Amino acid sequence: MKDRETELLERWRRERPMYEAWGAFVSETLTALMARQIHPANVDLFFRIPLRPRIKSEPSLLAKAFHRGKPYMDPYAEIEDKVGLRVVVLFSEEIREVERAIRSSEHWTSAKARDFEDERAARPFEFDYQSLHYIVRAKSGVNYSGIEIEPNTPCEIQVRTILQHAYSELTHDTIYKPSIQAESDVKRAAAKSMALIEATDDYFAQVREKLERALAPGRLIAETVDREYRAFTDLEPEPSPLNTLLVDYFRQWAKEGFDDDLAEFLRAKPFLAERIQARATELLYRQPAVLLVYWGIKQAARQVPLSSPLTDEELAPFYSDLGKRLPNTRA
Repeated sequence: MKDRETELLERWRRERPMYEAWGAFVSETLTALMARQIHPANVDLFFRIPLRPRIKSEPSLLAKAFHRGKPYMDPYAEIEDKVGLRVVVLFSEEIREVERAIRSSEHWTSAKARDFEDERAARPFEFDYQSLHYIVRAKSGVNYSGIEIEPNTPCEIQVRTILQHAYSELTHDTIYKPSIQAESDVKRAAAKSMALIEATDDYFAQVREKLERALAPGRLIAETVDREYRAFTDLEPEPSPLNTLLVDYFRQWAKEGFDDDLAEFLRAKPFLAERIQARATELLYRQPAVLLVYWGIKQAARQVPLSSPLTDEELAPFYSDLGKRLPNTRA
């Protein structure tokens, strides 16, 4: 007669490929959902660590099932983190954006297993381990790479800020495991560090709010030139950090009413579209902000080169297109 550990491991070895497929499916689906939700921001930058499914090891599964004092009636069915994802973001408010994405999928049901904000509200004088946990379970008809996922197959998704993640990596395996009883001074030090993390998160939020206000005008200008570039050139832009650099410098000549003024300027000079198309093999001319370069030269031809991020050689064709000579104003 097989013992219970052997039976559990035999089932796990049979089903592990399905759990690996389910974890990969959840990871890809959540990434796609977040990409749509935060567009045009880059989802790879939004996730602060790569989003990869993690499969529970056999020793860890056995320990949780039979040796941690868990009151399981059916350990295999009741352990919900046989496969899991860890989502790490920068700001605490971004956790709620991930939560919206989790709850929006048609491929799984979702149930909240832990919410750090609820725990804060219930125990306002305590500073403890924090994370948002969801259990997502497959609906029928999910297939990944030819592997059929059984309905109700669970996957745990943990969502944390990078500060919460750092705290967890430092303390969770020592302070919060029943097999290890940390000294009171260690627990006190951990609580103080979590209090500092909460305060830092608040400061981060304040800094982000101020940065958003400071960046808002430039962002509106970037949206305007992106829209006009597509319509004017019939090209698909490929914005890069160079585009941000150009917007930051040339936005000083985009005053109130810039949207209408730029559109009128381009209507009066349709030949500029051909010039941009002809040079589109160069990265510079695939940046929507090239329209802003033309606009800046029109408004302040002598001032543009003074501190421009573009060299004289790069600026010369813009001046030539507008029938102007590049001024010799560099120091």
